[in-house]
Amino acid sequence: MPKSLKVKIQGDRRLSATGLLTAAAMSASLLSACGGGGSDSATNPSTPAGPTQPTPNLTGKAIDGYLVGAKVCLDVDASGSCDAGEPSTTTDESGGFGLVADAAAIGKTLLVVVDTNTKDKSRPGFSFPAGFVLSTVVDGMTGQHVTPITTMVQAQVQSGKSQAAAEQAVASLLGGKVNLKDDYIANGDSNTSAFAAQVVDKVVEFAKADRGDTDTVRAVMNAIVTKGGVTPVTQADVDAARAKPVYTADVDAQALLAEPLYTYAGTLGDFTSTPPKPVLVRQAWTRNGQGLQASMEELSLQASGWIPSPTGARALGGIYGAYALKADGNWSAFIPAAVLDGAYNVLATQGNVITGTDANTGIGTRLEFRRAVLDSKAFVNVMPPSTSGDMLAAMTGGFGGSTTGYAVIRSEDRDMVTIPASSQCGSPNPMVEDGVQQCPLLGTPTNQYTSVLDVLTAPPVPFLLPGLGYLRFGPNGQLVVYDGRDASKTLLDSNKVSWSLYARNQNVMVLNVKYGDIAAYADSASYGMPGMLDARYDRDQSYRDVLQLGAKFVIALHNGHLRYGLLVPAGVETSTALLKQPAFDQLIEVVKQALATTW
Repeated sequence: MPKSLKVKIQGDRRLSATGLLTAAAMSASLLSACGGGGSDSATNPSTPAGPTQPTPNLTGKAIDGYLVGAKVCLDVDASGSCDAGEPSTTTDESGGFGLVADAAAIGKTLLVVVDTNTKDKSRPGFSFPAGFVLSTVVDGMTGQHVTPITTMVQAQVQSGKSQAAAEQAVASLLGGKVNLKDDYIANGDSNTSAFAAQVVDKVVEFAKADRGDTDTVRAVMNAIVTKGGVTPVTQADVDAARAKPVYTADVDAQALLAEPLYTYAGTLGDFTSTPPKPVLVRQAWTRNGQGLQASMEELSLQASGWIPSPTGARALGGIYGAYALKADGNWSAFIPAAVLDGAYNVLATQGNVITGTDANTGIGTRLEFRRAVLDSKAFVNVMPPSTSGDMLAAMTGGFGGSTTGYAVIRSEDRDMVTIPASSQCGSPNPMVEDGVQQCPLLGTPTNQYTSVLDVLTAPPVPFLLPGLGYLRFGPNGQLVVYDGRDASKTLLDSNKVSWSLYARNQNVMVLNVKYGDIAAYADSASYGMPGMLDARYDRDQSYRDVLQLGAKFVIALHNGHLRYGLLVPAGVETSTALLKQPAFDQLIEVVKQALATTW
């Protein structure tokens, strides 16, 4: 290096800070050129590293067996597909994946896209003949496994079930005791592994001839739950499942109820005219202050508009009202059928969920609202379950474009125990109380009983319905059901039917018997009463329906009389289709046309 330059740099004290930096840079350059200045590491620094990449923190595995080479993404926009810009990755050799995400991922859906190049480590040498999509909803940041089991749960949610009911439905296919989000391969759960493989094979069976998208997967999954197993599912079952609406939770319940919503409840008969004329019944949902009312209205085809209904569609089951067990264990006043299941005190509204109490009983109630696109969906999808097959067959066609429908899923936090007042007494002199017939009565109707245990020594008690047998109590309280036509023939022995007193009211006797044991003899040709369980309990359900839901029949002491009632367990869900006025008007026109041919 030239000595004169070195002296100049050190001696010129007037150089600015910028000048010093420039001179220093020049000096470093010249030092480099002269070969001086220390070690290589000092004179040839490495290229500076770029920005540190975030560590993936949303982790899990994609599993049928472990799925290798499958695309995984966070479905941020809920489109059902992996779109550009969404966090995505590919599964590794153990089926594992990791995405970079924050707390906003909770509640969103993870998708695993399997194609013909994806490998299943549990099936060496196997190649999927068609693609398909698996899914789960994120509820944490680790252990977010995506499997056929989690996919089936989400398919059930989209069919209109709550998350809890969907999980219960899928768990029942696996024997009832299983963690649905587990890594069943790591746990050595061979039962779940085998079931999952069967499910995937069934999905691929239909994906080969059709599509492997989320719509096809959802239809196959729901068909499996409906049929109660994988093997029985046919193309017709998949087509039927695909034709149903898909329900999503993107609803603001407060805004939704700013205008009335309607559901078709059923058709009554006006027998004051000759010939009798049909009367249409609807339920109108309205929000008013801190209350929510689902009131009954009816329309005669000869009338110009809807009017309040004194009985509502409950009259279709011969029920004109009921007494209900309140949260405190006492009986309510008589509740007319028109307001039996539609008055709520609202406590809170959060997103698509309203919580409150049943105005008649004080029991906590949860109402979850869902949205569904009904474009081209068949009208029959929003009809009550009690609609006759002839009526449904006559309702051809579907909703027009840009039609949105809704559903409300209702459940209670305590058992609902009711005693119905029915017109179906079979007695020439029924007791009248609170202005309506009170029946059926057990024991001797003219007696004033003081305890539900008086039924132990009462005259023969019909079991649920006349024709389904009779109850006989032994000297030690043991219970059997016997054939009323042949007292020596036992239909259910004491190993299959028993009784217990209900905790909230000791004058309520619960009859403990499995639905399958009742159906086994009630539906048998040898018993001669097939179809008896299909007798209507109310506008929506038959006796078979309520028993399959887990309901139990009870005997209760009320106002000195022994009477049958129904206990529906806490948490049981009922779903009702709801429509805004324009969509409801579309439906009613089709209902009227169908009635013209079937009434």
